[in-house]
Formats: sequence, structure tokens, C-alpha cells
Amino acid sequence: MPLDPQVRALRAGKAADEAPPLYTLSVEEARRADLAAILAAGGDPEPVGAVVDTELPGPDGPLPVRIYRPEGPGPFPVLLYFFGGGWTLGSIETSDAICRTLTNTAGCVTVSVGYRLAPEHRFPAAVHDCLAAVRWAAENAAEHGGDPARLAVGGDSAGGNLAAAVTLLLREQGGPELSAQLLVYPNTDHRAATGSMVENTDPNFFNHRSVDWYWRHYLADQADGASPLASPLLAEDLTGLPPALVITAEYDPLRDQGEEYAERLRAAAVPVELTRYPGMVHGFFAMSGVLDAGRTALEEAASFLRRRLAPQAPAVLRRAELHGSLSDPVLDAMNFLNEVTGRFPEAVSFAPGRPYEGLFDTDQVVAHLRSYLEHLADEGHGPDAVRTRIFQYGRTNGQIHGLIARTLRNDEDIEVPAESVVVTTGCQEAMLLALRALFTGPRDVLLVSSPAYVGITGAARLLDIPVAAVPEGPDGLDVEAVREVCREVRAQGRRPRALYLVPDFANPSGSTLPLEARHRLLAAAGAEDLLVLEDNPYGFFVREGSPLPTLKSLDRTRRVLYLGSFAKTAFPGARVGYLVADQEVIGQDGRRGLLADEISKIKSMTTVNTSSIGQAVIGGLLVEQGCRLRTANEKAVAHYRAALEALLTELERAFPAERAAEHGVSWNRPLGGYFVVLDVPTAADTAALERSARDFGVLWTPMADFYLDGAGSHRIRLSCSYLTTEQIADGVGRLAAFLAAERAGAVPGTGTERENDHG
Repeated sequence: MPLDPQVRALRAGKAADEAPPLYTLSVEEARRADLAAILAAGGDPEPVGAVVDTELPGPDGPLPVRIYRPEGPGPFPVLLYFFGGGWTLGSIETSDAICRTLTNTAGCVTVSVGYRLAPEHRFPAAVHDCLAAVRWAAENAAEHGGDPARLAVGGDSAGGNLAAAVTLLLREQGGPELSAQLLVYPNTDHRAATGSMVENTDPNFFNHRSVDWYWRHYLADQADGASPLASPLLAEDLTGLPPALVITAEYDPLRDQGEEYAERLRAAAVPVELTRYPGMVHGFFAMSGVLDAGRTALEEAASFLRRRLAPQAPAVLRRAELHGSLSDPVLDAMNFLNEVTGRFPEAVSFAPGRPYEGLFDTDQVVAHLRSYLEHLADEGHGPDAVRTRIFQYGRTNGQIHGLIARTLRNDEDIEVPAESVVVTTGCQEAMLLALRALFTGPRDVLLVSSPAYVGITGAARLLDIPVAAVPEGPDGLDVEAVREVCREVRAQGRRPRALYLVPDFANPSGSTLPLEARHRLLAAAGAEDLLVLEDNPYGFFVREGSPLPTLKSLDRTRRVLYLGSFAKTAFPGARVGYLVADQEVIGQDGRRGLLADEISKIKSMTTVNTSSIGQAVIGGLLVEQGCRLRTANEKAVAHYRAALEALLTELERAFPAERAAEHGVSWNRPLGGYFVVLDVPTAADTAALERSARDFGVLWTPMADFYLDGAGSHRIRLSCSYLTTEQIADGVGRLAAFLAAERAGAVPGTGTERENDHG
């Protein structure tokens, strides 16, 4: 762009005054003229907290320094500032306005260094003076309110050259460590014959003749210019230097060498910020009194120093900068449920869907492990091989896959090769692996039964997989709704990729998909080219009737991926689940394999393998039971059947049918599993849950968290698995008292709002 209008006005003034270029004057005349020009253009000096003129010991005698301190108690970071002037002109006075502004706006103690000038003291005298000043500041800054652990160097023009040279020396000499370097249109190469050097010849401003004049005074021998301490751009290695801000001006002969130095720093992995100020000339940084860009550059420098010299506090992250799933209301709701449970440990809790601990015996763990070790020995594995199986990482897809395949054949009539079984760290990992393998981008959509288990919707959210809800009816998933949702998804230009459901005693609804509907669902999946993720944690626990065949056992076209876990049928602490992925995969080279093998690649990059000890304990249980877990779970089935019957009986006692209109509560009657869903007349949200726990000592789970469309606000889930029949009776009584109080506190005519929201 052309010269900035303010710069043009400045040039016109110089031309009218017929001021001679500095390089045509004697050194003493140039020094007086330079100081006068800077004082005229620098603006009124800003007041600061304190200014102290003192001396520090230099390599060849005392050096004058001026120390600026901001208002406030400190300690403040420390900036060593080296003035410009071609190593020949300049003084502490010429940088006074710059140092005052940086002290206030950057919030730092600024030490302006009166280094020795050429030609009286030629290279490398100024470099060694500036180095001595940094070392002095590291040892003495605290006396002036400075923090020696937060040091920076900076300077303009020749001062920028000195700052760059000092960083090289400090790196080689092992410190003190610098946090930043501020380089304002620095000289970096005495040989530079760049485009900017050739182009800028205006005698009214700093030009190529100015550059030559300064170098002639600074270097006793022009060969000294090859030293990196004179020409930092010539340094072979710039790695390990402090973060830098490099400021250049468009109409400056030093522009190109400054920008090249910034690029060299960046290539050396040094954090660099580079700003070229359009329309500006060399020296504008010191002209904030007459140039707006000068004030802007000072503000930029101060901002850089504030950021780089900020106290090294622990990292603080913004929620908005993390993955969007972490702001999902469901995650917050689950955390609240855990928190409120911890705050009211004496409350009867219908919230957790965990197994009943009265079924566990710690001695069983040791017995199962011993059984598995004996099993390995019986199969011909020697002591070394057995030790490796137990103590090492093991096969990515698991080592008890064969036992799991036999158990599925015996218990569920599922015939699959052992190689199709991936042993996972709980069923939640099986979900994540399946979703990651099957879903290739935002066009692929996961269908879920609604209300849906939050584990699957949470996993989809973590993987940025879009989800579409398929509503459940009284008898589970509506198969025709599956077809309708598939049509809607395709109309949006997307692909319905897979459907997740729990056909038996679903979490959270407790619903069961009838046998006839299972056949229709498999037919619909084939017609819609839809894969099915069948999750079956509760299938053993039938309250009445006979177990229904799984979708996987009915599947003849390998549409179903089967998700399983030993959390409910053994114990959750083992953290062993599995995924049956017997679908065929054809590679680009025509080779065929199993989906399980592809999923193994993903698992190898996440959990590597499932705990060998956990697998051994579960493997021992399977061996002891002849790979028939239904038999092993007879006691558990009886307990959960009795618990579910007790819950339904107590609900009928608390809310008799003849008073249905009065109490406004209804519920489903699941055929098995852990869960019952109640429809209640008042809002069932987290605020109500806290009142329930605090005032009535009973916990439950709000159902709204399981819906994708905001439904379920007047529904609650009760889990009976973790309680005795006595606790169930007590808990339902407390729940009835809570709901009665909620009805009494509701605003007439709404059934949802309370006169006293604080309960």
C-alpha cells in the first residue's frame, strides 16, 4: 500500500524543514538530532509507578540503567529493553517513552540498558553489555519488584539485533532462561542485499545509506559481520530460543531481513508471531505521539509480553474448547445422580441398575482363577505359556473367545466361530468399537430405540455420530417406525447405517420385543440394508414366561452384531464384555475376512487388550459351569424375579387401582429384568429428585435423560436389582409419600409447578 497518510505528513514536514539525513552529520551532531526527533514524535511521557536511575556492573565498568516499575505490589515480570540507533546513536532517553508505555500496558518491570556505543566501543562491546544486564536482572530483579523467573529481552532496530544476539549467547551458556524476545524491525544480516534494502532510498527516512553508515561505525572489521552475534540470521542453529514477536515496517530497508529471521525461527520450531505494518517506515515504533500505527504496535508488543510473561499457573481450559459431548445434558444429569446419591447414603436407592451384592462371594474369584489355570494346563499349555497368558498383554481380540462362543451356543443357540468374538473391556467398549468400525462419516446415522440407554447415545456423541430416535411402544420397538425413520433419514441425504436396541427387558423402559416382532425387525433390517446392534444384558432374568430367542439366534443373513457382558451374569468388577462380529469383510484386493478382525485393529489403538486377569476369572467360571451360564445364574434369576415381583406388588399396594384418578400414578409390568417405569403427575426432574432424597430418603432416575426429543419429563425409572424385598417395601412407601407431597404442593390446574420451588 502507499505511505500511510500520517507518514506522508511527517515526510512533508521533514522536507519543509530541509533536515539533513543523519548519515551526513558527525556522530555527535547525529546523536543530538536523533534525540530531538524522537522526543518530538514520542508523545508525552506516561507516568509509571516508580522510576529509578542506577548502575550495574558491566564488562568494562558501570553501565547506566533506568528501571521502570508499574503500580501495584508485584512481583512483576521483567523486560530488558535495548534502545535503537544503529549501535551509534540513542540512549536511555531515546527509549524513555517506549519503556514507560510497555511498563504500564504489559505490567512489567522494564530495565532500559545504557550499553556502550560505537564508534567509541565497537562490536561486540554492546552485546556483552546487554548480556551482563540480563544476568544482573536475574540476580537483582526482586529488589525492584521483579520476578527473575519471568525474563524477556526486547529492542527496536539495533536494539532488536542486540536482543536476538543475547538470546543466542544465553542458549549456549545455559541461561538464565528467557520467556520471550521482542524484536522490532531488527538488523539481522550486515550483508543484506534484499528487495527492501534496494527499494528504500528516500533521504527523508531511514534508508540503505543509513544502514551502511551504522554498520561502518559498529564493526571494527567488516569480517566481524559474519558473526551470528552481529548478524543473527547467519546463525546455523536457531532451535531452543525463546518465543518471539517480530515487527516490521513496509517501507523499511530492514523489512526483509527481519521477516526472514522470523521464518528461520519458525522453521526451528520457535513460537513466532510476525506482523508487518503497512505504510510504515523504520522508527515508527518510537513515534506513537504522531503515528497511530506506533501506538498500535506498542499495544501489540505489550499484549505479547503479557501472554508470554504470565505466571506459570496450571492450565485452565474452557468448556467451549473441549469436545461438544462434554456439554451434553445427559452427562451432567448422570453426574448429578451420582452426586446426589453420595450426599444421601441412607436413602433407599432405586437408581442404580447394578447386580445385587448378596450374590457375590470373594472366595469365588480365587476359585475361578484356579479353574482357568487348570483348564490351560489340561489343554497342554506348559508353565511358561500359562504365565505368559496371565501376566502379558495377550491377544488383542481376547483369549477366552472360544469359551464365550461355546457358552453362546449352549445358552442362546447362537452359532458363531470363536474368531468372530472380540473380548472387550466391558460392553461399553464393545459399543464404541462397533460404532467406530461401522460409521464412516456424518452421512451415516445410528437409529436407537427411544427411550434409549444413555451408554449408546453417549458413545455416539463422543464419536460425533448423528442419532435418530425410533419410538418404543408398550411391546418394545415399533418395527414400522424403524422403516419410517429410515425413509426420513434417506430423504435428508443420509444413510441409516445401524439400529441399536435391547430386545429383552430394556434399559430404561423394561419393555420386551415379542417374537413375531423380532422376525419382522430382521426382515425390515434386510429390506432397509440396516445392521442391528443387539445388546442383551438382562435376557436371563425372566419374571414370567420363557426366554425369547435372541435376534442373533434368529438371524440368517448376519445382519446382527451381538453385544454381551458378564457384568450381570457374573460380576461387573471383572470388566469383561464381548462383541460378536461374524460379518464378512471383502478387501480391495478381494481377500475376505471377518469384521471382528477389522475391529481388532481399532482395539489395538485404544485399550490394546482386555485384562488377562479379568478374562481368566470369567474363563474359570465358564469352565466350571461347562459353558452354561443359565445354570450358574439360577440363584440370581430367582432373586431378580422376586425383587421385580415385590416392586410391582408394593406399587399396587401404595397406589391401588380404585384410587387411580386420585394419585395419578401408573406403571408398566415388565416380563423380566431390573426396571419399572412410572408415569407421575408432577415434573420428575433433578430438582424433584433432590427433594425426594433430602426430605423423603428415596432415590430414583428421571426418565427425561433417556429421551432424544425432550419427552419423559413426567416419568421415572425404578430399579429393583440392588435391593432386598424389605428395602423395596420401605422405598415404595417413601416414594408414595414424596409423590403425595408433590401433588399437594403443585399449583392448581398445572400439575407441574410448585408454589414453593424450594420444597
